Amino acid sequence: MQTQFVFRHMESSDALRSYAEERLEKIKRYFSDPLKVSCTFTVEKINHLAAFDVTLRNGLALHAEETTENMYSSIDMALAKMERQVRRYKDRIKSHQPNRGRAAKVRQAVFAVESMDYAEPVPSTAPREDSDAIDVSRAGEGPAVVREKEFRAERLDVKQAVMQMDLLHKSFFVFTNAETGDINVVYRADDGHIGLIETRGHVNDE
Repeated sequence: MQTQFVFRHMESSDALRSYAEERLEKIKRYFSDPLKVSCTFTVEKINHLAAFDVTLRNGLALHAEETTENMYSSIDMALAKMERQVRRYKDRIKSHQPNRGRAAKVRQAVFAVESMDYAEPVPSTAPREDSDAIDVSRAGEGPAVVREKEFRAERLDVKQAVMQMDLLHKSFFVFTNAETGDINVVYRADDGHIGLIETRGHVNDE
């Protein structure tokens, strides 16, 4: 198992490395294929965030994170959350095969709420990365971009996309529909049901 550790706003700790690797063995036992794991530990005042990203050979990705006032507790809670999802989808994860065909590329941008005329900032106790600190004094010049990235919208069917959304602990997931080739979005509705947004191409101005 290839494991990478990142320590943010804290000193590197061999004790935390060993503790996390020991706990990760419970995740590893569910898979025979090699795993690629990224562990990020961040301290911001009293908040200790432990985040884990696991990539499987079949293309599926797992993510879990937790914030407490103690890093060891955050590690335990994050990996316990990940294990619950792995146990839920164990058979489907093992039998998952990547779909053939092209996957669309999608660009995601995050805008600073302070740069929106109509929006009120929402208080958050989650650690804030240094890269999120931006200058929002340019009023009237459009929303200020906090961060942006480009990623592949993996080619999946709807059930696979819902599973991937749950494994990443996201409220929505963008993917390339394996049946239609269109970019789709699955999301968890307020009533607990799963929603699907299907795109039908572009509209050209005339």
